[in-house]
Amino acid sequence: MNTQDLGVRLKVRLWNRVPIRLGLGVLLITWAALGLAFLLFNSRQEQLFTEQHVLAAKKESLVIASNLARQMLAGGGWDVWNAISAEAVQYRDLTDAGNIRVVTGDGVVKAASDSAAVGSRMAVKNNPDCPHCDSARPEDFPAVATISGAEGKWLRVVNAVPLAQDCVRCHDAKNPPRSFVSIDYDLAPLERQAAQRREDLLLTALIAGFLVMALTALLFRLLVMRSVDAIARSANRLASGGLAARANVLGKNELSLLAHDFNHMAERIQQQVARIAAAHTESDLLYTLVVEASKNLETSEVAAGVARVLREKLRPKQVALFLESGESSWTCSTCSANTDEKTVSGDGVLQEAVDSGTGQWRAALAAIPQSMVTQACRTQKLQLVKSADGQSFVLPVIADTRLVGLLACVGIPAEIVLSEDLLQNLGVHLTLAAINSRNYTGAITDGLTRLKNKRYGLSRLDETVYAARRYGLPLGLLMCDIDHFKQVNDTYGHPAGDAVLREVSRRIAACVRKADIAVRYGGEEFMLILPETDVNLLAVVGQKIRQAVAAAPVDLGSIGVSLPLTISVGVAALHPGSDSGETLIARADAALYRAKAGGRDRVELER
Repeated sequence: MNTQDLGVRLKVRLWNRVPIRLGLGVLLITWAALGLAFLLFNSRQEQLFTEQHVLAAKKESLVIASNLARQMLAGGGWDVWNAISAEAVQYRDLTDAGNIRVVTGDGVVKAASDSAAVGSRMAVKNNPDCPHCDSARPEDFPAVATISGAEGKWLRVVNAVPLAQDCVRCHDAKNPPRSFVSIDYDLAPLERQAAQRREDLLLTALIAGFLVMALTALLFRLLVMRSVDAIARSANRLASGGLAARANVLGKNELSLLAHDFNHMAERIQQQVARIAAAHTESDLLYTLVVEASKNLETSEVAAGVARVLREKLRPKQVALFLESGESSWTCSTCSANTDEKTVSGDGVLQEAVDSGTGQWRAALAAIPQSMVTQACRTQKLQLVKSADGQSFVLPVIADTRLVGLLACVGIPAEIVLSEDLLQNLGVHLTLAAINSRNYTGAITDGLTRLKNKRYGLSRLDETVYAARRYGLPLGLLMCDIDHFKQVNDTYGHPAGDAVLREVSRRIAACVRKADIAVRYGGEEFMLILPETDVNLLAVVGQKIRQAVAAAPVDLGSIGVSLPLTISVGVAALHPGSDSGETLIARADAALYRAKAGGRDRVELER
């Protein structure tokens, strides 16, 4: 399991944190309690407010009705009714009253604050808008009703006009005195006041809820979550491999006791892990190395794989593995904790390169003491040094008393247990891996140019053609031929020709990717297999190789001559429906012949 995944898994999203959820819960409870109290209080306040307003309206209505009744004693002529209407207008303007109407017993509006209503008729029997207008009992008045219409909501108060002794002058027994005063009060201002009161109460509830939530979350954070976070962070470090992680929680409460138990558990885990690591270091390292060496057969891949395993298992500051790749060549893979792996190659016998202590060999082991290397190679024995800064060792890889490899590690942490038995067993496995990789590399490599040989190249070409046709991938093939190579042999001799082949091969190899396959096809002819390369890029690669060969003259060595060279390149892209490996080579060869015939030092593309 990836230890980094453990750290990510312990992170808690903001909305899942306990203080947030607790605060939200308290907020909801607070709002529910305040909402219920608000409903009860608001309902009671509105009831009291309405009762007070109705009572005031009734009193005001009695005063207006009494005053208007005194005006009626002057008689029933139009002048009197007009005077009453004028007084009703004054009452409307001076009080909260809206429409004021004086209605006769049969419903005729005789006077009103609104002149348009005079003469209209109002139903007085069973009319909810005129409550008790059909009642003759004085105790039923004043009567109140709420009226809703298109223009709004109104409170209507109806009063019977009080009877006086002088009223009988205008009325007889058949036409008893009976009239009403209807006064409408606009309820819109009251409703606005009620809405404003509700908004104020709601805002107060919101603010109070958020304050309670914030205080609750803060207290919970200080009293609980601070200690929980400390334990969680320590558990995270412990799960991620930090065995020295401990939780520092002060106090004598339950959480401090939990932290104490956690620290005790972490200490026991650290001790157990140390014992297990010491017991399994050797078996784990050797098993992993055997698996890695069996996956790769080429010398450079074996060296890189072994160096990668050692960096992971032993965690050195630098590791370098040299392996002999041929009778006069070697390869080295180096890597460190802060840099990626790097592979270099060199000429000559490995033992001689080590004894010289110069060149590419020394550059690859800049951090490793030369004295340890020299002593390990001369005595053919392990050199192991332990200090407070770490552990270092140089292990010679010996086959038939001959140095075929060298492993050097510097700056291994002191907590990793290294024993001489472990390193000696490591040397045995490295010897087998070195011998096997050298034999395999020699079988597939051209000894002169160190490119892949023709047999290996043809086998890989068939494989790549099959994969390209099956998965619909592009594939390109380049055939290259050194121009006028026969003249080099005829003029300067075959050793000069070999030097040309080696240098041209080196320049070609520097122009291709690691996934590409560079093959010495025969004589001065080379084949390059380019998997997953679009047809538009094939000519670009061909030009790159042509320019690299022609970029500088080739030093012919001891004869003291630098010879300018050119190369011709034929390029062919795979036709998935018809091509095989043989036909692809034939088409690339045809393009190469056209390049030769066209003047050499050129690239021709066979589509």
